[in-house]
Amino acid sequence: MGVGLLDSREASLGFVQRHRLTFPNGYDGDGKVAKLYGFTYQPFWAVIDRSHNLMRAGFGPTSETELLSAIHQVAGR
Repeated sequence: MGVGLLDSREASLGFVQRHRLTFPNGYDGDGKVAKLYGFTYQPFWAVIDRSHNLMRAGFGPTSETELLSAIHQVAGR
């Protein structure tokens, strides 16, 4: 899931459309999600479990391979 922050809602939606992102995306206009998980730098990626626990995270761009590896490690696969 992507979360737009520090930009306007319109800019976040434009980014999703421009880059043809197909995964769910939301907007964190008041910074509540960013504060909850300590997002202080963009881009920031995180693997959050179903109980809302931050399991893995990293700063900066990442590859699909790295993200899938993190997800599989957290899922125990």
